[in-house]
Amino acid sequence: MKKTKKMLALLAGSAMIISSLAGCGQSPSATQGGNESTKQADAGQDSGKKAESGAKEKIRVFTFFTGSDQWAPVWSEVIDEYMQANPGIEIVDESAPTAGANDVFRTKMQADIAARTPADLCLFYTGADGKPLVDSGLFVDLGPSMEADQDWSKNFKQSALDGQKYDGKQYSLPYLGYYEGLFYNKKLFDQYSLEEPTSYDNIMKAVEVFAQNGIPAFAASMAKPSYVLELAILAQAGAEGHKNYFDDSWAPALDCIADLYQKEAFPKDTMTISEDDIRLMFKEGKAAMMFNGSWCVSALEDNPDMRLISMPALPGGKGGESCALAGFGSGWFLSREASERSEESLKLLKYLTSPEIMQRFIAVGGSSAVECQAPEGASELMKSAVLMLNKATYTDTAIDSQVSREAWMAIADDGTPYLVEGKKSSLDLLAEARKIQEAVNR
Repeated sequence: MKKTKKMLALLAGSAMIISSLAGCGQSPSATQGGNESTKQADAGQDSGKKAESGAKEKIRVFTFFTGSDQWAPVWSEVIDEYMQANPGIEIVDESAPTAGANDVFRTKMQADIAARTPADLCLFYTGADGKPLVDSGLFVDLGPSMEADQDWSKNFKQSALDGQKYDGKQYSLPYLGYYEGLFYNKKLFDQYSLEEPTSYDNIMKAVEVFAQNGIPAFAASMAKPSYVLELAILAQAGAEGHKNYFDDSWAPALDCIADLYQKEAFPKDTMTISEDDIRLMFKEGKAAMMFNGSWCVSALEDNPDMRLISMPALPGGKGGESCALAGFGSGWFLSREASERSEESLKLLKYLTSPEIMQRFIAVGGSSAVECQAPEGASELMKSAVLMLNKATYTDTAIDSQVSREAWMAIADDGTPYLVEGKKSSLDLLAEARKIQEAVNR
């Protein structure tokens, strides 16, 4: 269920992002950067010379920003502004929807690759899905262009770039993604004269005080504990050990969850509570904290007391604010034909990935692969999310997207209830998961 939400977040923008910063309509913030974006668009002003002779260069662009996609209104506005500032350019929008029974988006890309006629700029899935684009030879390595223009390339988060390399080359540029973190209700912390949960000691003190007052410290489910596990493991392992899948060094993170359970940090019905009820509990102020993701933000940002941070490092752990869970499942590809024809498609790409334009997209939903400030008029929750991501020097996707589902379930839904009730040890669960993963890898 979690992976499906993330994919929707990144590519369909329906429940965010996913639900998080959702909304098909354009937010007011999305229009406020117009003047600044027009200045950015002027970077390609020399293309206007073509208009004097009546000729325009057409740039074909393929994205999923169409139909009911939450970013479609911003996209339409942004490309219109670019053409107004660059009268020698005509952007031909070939975007296709990802939602519905028929994946028109994927089908169109496959057809274009087979016909060897891809769009000049393509925002498409990355990872294994993007490999056919790279193997086709129809797209260029963007590394040399980034090296040549470091005023542009320095804005990208290095960890996001590294996550989209193919054989060490930058064939795609990450754009919009999801994130996860520790949400908390500042009002409840202030009400009980507690320090905000920016350290593990502060969290444990809060757990004690909230338990004394009959308030669950965390809205969380031990039947569906993936978010809790993901963030606890990163807080323990940090960048150094996050990819040491199911290593015994993860045991303190699992033990921490068991300890929180024993200290009554979770709801009394934590073994049966649903994800929807968890979100509602936190939204209504009936729990002080929640482990969750960007798909929750839109439902919470009207409350000025909501905040989001990376899970603080556990005792002896290597995580903290320098680490964040964030993923980018799609990226921009530049066609070889467009690159050889002129520099105009590259100029458009630079415009689309500028901090000013990214601000307008994340005002609607998602996280940015480019370092930028929170959108003008952003909620306190949105500001804290942007700050969390900007502080992180290491970001990585959730572990459950990197390992086999069976192995992950051994420590998650199937294993955590036994763990917190003392029926299995953390080392036993990790050994079981490791064995499953090793079998899959063989």
